[in-house]
Amino acid sequence: MESKHVNKHVTQKVLLEEIEFVREIMVYTALKEGLVSDNTVKMSQVLDMMLNELEEIQ
Repeated sequence: MESKHVNKHVTQKVLLEEIEFVREIMVYTALKEGLVSDNTVKMSQVLDMMLNELEEIQ
């Protein structure tokens, strides 16, 4: 049981780091291409999926 808790924590930490990375890319893309560009929207959708995944494991 202890190792599952540790694995969950590690997974959550890695996911949080990935979320921050994708968020930074999305902001950069939005500033460069605009808020409604296809690339910005795609990054936003990826970020939404990652946030949903984070919510499921918390």
